[in-house]
Amino acid sequence: MSKNRVAVAMSGGVDSSVAAAFLKEKGYDVIGLTMNLQNEVGHSCFSQDVEDAQCVARILDIPHHVVSFEEAFQKHVIDYFVTSYLNGRTPNPCAVCNQTIKFGELLKKAQTLGATYLATGHYAKVTYDAKQERYQLQRGKERGKDQSYFLARLSQDVLKHILFPVGSFTKMKIRKLAERFGLPVAEKKESQEVCFIPGGDVVDFIRKQTDRPFQSGPIVDGKNQPLGTHPGIVGYTIGQRKGLGIALGEPVYVTKIAASTNTVFVGKEQDLYQKAFEGSDTHWISNQKINGSMRFKTRIRYQHRPDWADVFPIKNGKVNVQFLKPQRAITPGQLAVFYDQDVVVGSAWIDKVKRE
Repeated sequence: MSKNRVAVAMSGGVDSSVAAAFLKEKGYDVIGLTMNLQNEVGHSCFSQDVEDAQCVARILDIPHHVVSFEEAFQKHVIDYFVTSYLNGRTPNPCAVCNQTIKFGELLKKAQTLGATYLATGHYAKVTYDAKQERYQLQRGKERGKDQSYFLARLSQDVLKHILFPVGSFTKMKIRKLAERFGLPVAEKKESQEVCFIPGGDVVDFIRKQTDRPFQSGPIVDGKNQPLGTHPGIVGYTIGQRKGLGIALGEPVYVTKIAASTNTVFVGKEQDLYQKAFEGSDTHWISNQKINGSMRFKTRIRYQHRPDWADVFPIKNGKVNVQFLKPQRAITPGQLAVFYDQDVVVGSAWIDKVKRE
C-alpha cells in the first residue's frame, strides 16, 4: 500500500472531478473509481456519468475503474430505505450509504488497489486533534453546500483514511478550478433526486421492491377523529401537506405516522412544532462519549438550520434531546447531528418524538 496513492470516488460530477485533478496536481498517485450500485450498466444516466468520469480520467492521465456493489447496496441501503417507509419512518439513505458503501465497501476496494486514502467531492473537512488524539469531522467552507451532516456516522478508523479536497472551497471556486483544469464537467448540473430513484416516485419504487399491495388505513386528527382514508403509509412523511386527499377548508399537515395501527395523523401548522425526541444508536466522533448533559447546535435533517439543544445520554446508546425552542417536523428515521461550532461531535437516529 502506497502512502502517496489516493483513490478518488468519481461520480462524473464537477466536485469529484476537481478533487481528482487537485490531488493529481499536488503530486499524489491518483486512481479513479466509479461505483455501479444497481446493475445500472446500460442505463442512460449511469452510462453518461461513467463516460464523464472516464473522460476526466483521460484528461488527468489517471487509471479509472468501474466497481460494482449491487448486492451490498441492496442489502444496506435499498432494503433499509423500503423497510423504513413500511414502518412509518422517513429514511436517510445518503447517511447510510456513506457509512456502509462509499466509506465502507469502496474504501476496502481502494485499499486492495494499494491506496492509503479515499477522496471524495464532499463539502466537509477532516482534521486531527493532537490533544485528544482523534480525527475531527468539520463543516465545509460553504454553508449552503456543507455535507458534514451526511458523514456524521463515520468512525475514527475511516476518517484517518479520508480526504475531502473540495471542502475548503466554495462551489463557485470549484467550478472555476474545473475550468482551469480543462474539465468538460465544469458546468454540469447536480441531481436533486434520490440517486436510485431517477424519476423521484418513492411510492412506485417501494411497490416494485415489495411486489405486494399496500394496506389502506385511516387518516385522523389529533383527537383520533376520522377524516379520510390513505392508500398506504409509505406515501406520507412528517410535515407533508400535499396529496393528503382531504379537504377541511384550512391547511393540514401530517403530524404523526403510526405503523402499528396503519394510521396517518394530521393537524395544523403549529402541531408540527415540538421540542424533544429520543435518539438511538448514538455515535460520537470528536469525543469517545459525553458524560452528563451537554448543549450542542443540533440539526435534525439536512436542510434544517442547527439550533441549540441539550443532549442527555441514557442507557443502551440512546440520548434524550431537548431543544431550547420548538422545531418544525422532527421526524423519526432522520439523523440528528450534534455540532460544537464547526466540529461534528456526534449523531443519533431520531426514534421517538416527545409531544407536549
